Amino acid sequence: MKTAFVGLPCDIEALRKIEALVDQEWKKNLNLQIGLFCRENWAYTCFRALVEDDFGVKLNDVDKFDIKKKNIIAYINGEKREIPLEKSKPYVRIGCQVCIDFTAELADVSIGAVGTPPKWSTVITRSKKGQELVDKAAKEGYIELKPIEEVKPGVSLIRKIADEKKKENLAEANRRNKIGITPLHIKTLGEKNLEKIKKAAEGKDFFALERDVIDAGACISCGACEAVCPDHCVKVIDQRPELSNECSKEKCFECYLACPRTSLPQLLFEEMIFNGTKLVQGIGKCLNIYAARAADTHIHEKGQDGGVVTALLTYALDKGIIDEVISVGKGPEPWKPTPYVSTVANDLKRHSGTIYSHSTSIPKLRYKE
Repeated sequence: MKTAFVGLPCDIEALRKIEALVDQEWKKNLNLQIGLFCRENWAYTCFRALVEDDFGVKLNDVDKFDIKKKNIIAYINGEKREIPLEKSKPYVRIGCQVCIDFTAELADVSIGAVGTPPKWSTVITRSKKGQELVDKAAKEGYIELKPIEEVKPGVSLIRKIADEKKKENLAEANRRNKIGITPLHIKTLGEKNLEKIKKAAEGKDFFALERDVIDAGACISCGACEAVCPDHCVKVIDQRPELSNECSKEKCFECYLACPRTSLPQLLFEEMIFNGTKLVQGIGKCLNIYAARAADTHIHEKGQDGGVVTALLTYALDKGIIDEVISVGKGPEPWKPTPYVSTVANDLKRHSGTIYSHSTSIPKLRYKE
């Protein structure tokens, strides 16, 4: 079973760490990682409070959300309601405030609606398999491509937002460090020794994870801890990892080792995955950067910002490059994010579009029923 995963930068960081450091049977199926640009994110309950309580917009009435020009835009029966992003700051997840990755720098392909015109997205190919997917999808007529240099504002805006995020969140990390709450992943970005990372995690169980990451405000609810727990003790409940039963395995430290916030040797991962690839400021390691959109009119109109994620994955499913996609779509509650497994293009299309609040989707790689 060949699986594609669509997630935020923090999700991709967690998966790369599991690939490199934690023995898991399910990771052998992970064939493709598509990362989405992310400036910051909200828990569903906080997003609902912002939209409904602060701005009087009922989620049930909203046809689509978008983020443009420093506003959250809700589309209701063809009309727009704008919520200034600045007003959302009190609702941003605390773990997002020490994340420094805007463009999903460890993904095979990174995609986001920054730097391109309406109904187009920026596509950054990073790995050889990512480049091959984009090339073949364009050749087969699933997507339309342009060099990023042919559109405005182009890379300059991506770099600006990426640099702003990194600067602001490094400052927050430094502030926390001064009061004794150290974001551990920041300290290890330049680490080149996997054995040293493993050694530092030895003997540190879930309670150490709770102390060093969860209670320290660095957890991003990715679910890596749940996905690797050998005895199924850890569950992410309402965005917080908890022990669902007593941890019974002596000296178990898989959850601590897998967490992308206990350590994150990013430079080493880049060398392992993208060796020889060029480095672009604000973008990370990459092969090429494009403006892209879905060629299929239905996908182009229904999908987010030109539907390029849906179009790429539809191509991959149609051609047997992958057998399934794990992505996030709307759940039974209005605009509540829910992870889904899609095995055919119609399922994928049904779950298309961006949900601007967070869902814990990595455990879906382990539990697909």
